[in-house]
Amino acid sequence: MEIVWRPLTTADIPEVAALYNAAEAVDDTGELQSEEDFAKSFAETDLPAGSLAVLADDRLAAYGLVVLRDNPAGTHRVRLDGMVHPKFRRTGIGRQLLPRLTDLARDLHRARHQDLPLTVCTMVESRCTSHTALVTKLGFTADRHFHELEVALGESLAQAPIPPGYEVVPFDMTRSDEVRLVCNEAFAQHWGSVERSPQEWAASFTDNKRFAPASSFLALHDGAVVGFVLARHYPVVEELTGVRELWIGDVGTLSAHRGHGVAAALLGRTLARGRADGYHRAGLSVDTGNSTGALGLYERAGFGVVRTWVDYGKPVEL
Repeated sequence: MEIVWRPLTTADIPEVAALYNAAEAVDDTGELQSEEDFAKSFAETDLPAGSLAVLADDRLAAYGLVVLRDNPAGTHRVRLDGMVHPKFRRTGIGRQLLPRLTDLARDLHRARHQDLPLTVCTMVESRCTSHTALVTKLGFTADRHFHELEVALGESLAQAPIPPGYEVVPFDMTRSDEVRLVCNEAFAQHWGSVERSPQEWAASFTDNKRFAPASSFLALHDGAVVGFVLARHYPVVEELTGVRELWIGDVGTLSAHRGHGVAAALLGRTLARGRADGYHRAGLSVDTGNSTGALGLYERAGFGVVRTWVDYGKPVEL
């Protein structure tokens, strides 16, 4: 078997999407991505310098992407995304892929943020024992755990009341930058969080086809935004599973307004709107180390844990 390593190009997107979803069918991670989703990922990656394609006898056997942050603070935590096709596992490709991606991350980091320490990281679904064994062998350690939760959008959904003095309104595009600033402040103390620039915010929400503004809501106090629930919809999940899922991407409340039921009221409106719009279920991810009580909030809303992801990190010498 002849192995060739080269950078990715946009022409590889169909093969990368097919490889990724073939792996998901074996690994049961619940993560599905379309060609359009990968086109967005490629656009956010420094091609060709931050990418790898691994060809085995001219067939795509694996791929890798290096994802840098726009505004790193403290430690620059660079994400390594990649996958080996199930038919080419246990051939040594994975053992080479992560170190090679690490080298690419080091080079990109030196060019942009050489004054900051560098940590490379990668997400592993906790039941993928072979993936866990690989990253552990390569010197990565488990830095954080994230539960993925789901709730069926049936008739039994709880509807928390809007607390006195607050107003819950639909997301308003004219307030987008205000919401961005509130989001940055609300998440300022969260592990791994960095401020979202206007460009990153637009890519994630206002200019993103996956953003679902109709199912996103804002909490106002004295006319100002103090909380938010921002939802997304990924059509590929419905296309491949038949399940129409509303993904709750971000839930946040300014610290001065926590403990009043603001987030519960927001979440209830989002779930009710999702049900009215024909979604079958809602899903979200929560940091198990979150100190704001977010996990309890979601459990009271009917969410249950379906899987756990582990963020593995490894400091890199510059």
